[in-house]
Amino acid sequence: MVVSCNNDDGNTHFSESPRIIVEVLSNSTRKFDKNLKRQIYQSIPSLEEYVLIEQDRVEIEVCRKSQNWQPIYYFIDDDITFESIGLTLPVLEIYERVDNQEMQNFFKTLETA
Repeated sequence: MVVSCNNDDGNTHFSESPRIIVEVLSNSTRKFDKNLKRQIYQSIPSLEEYVLIEQDRVEIEVCRKSQNWQPIYYFIDDDITFESIGLTLPVLEIYERVDNQEMQNFFKTLETA
């Protein structure tokens, strides 16, 4: 997912001035997304945040230009603020419909509580 606040890009398939880029990681893309793609994206002048969402476990990594691209990790009980677009969401809401082992275990503990 890409969010750009500039309508001047003129292309519906990509943006030359993204504000935030969100990637959902998979086993086949993880290395590429976390290394080479990260370097390429972080060189985009308009980019403020690069977000990597794990699909096999509940973990979101956010790298912000304002924090020198140092990663911050968010987990199931955290709220995450996407500063570049002024949006705060519970991590649980992001993973609400994901069917991985960690989410299955989480919902089982809620049922037994």
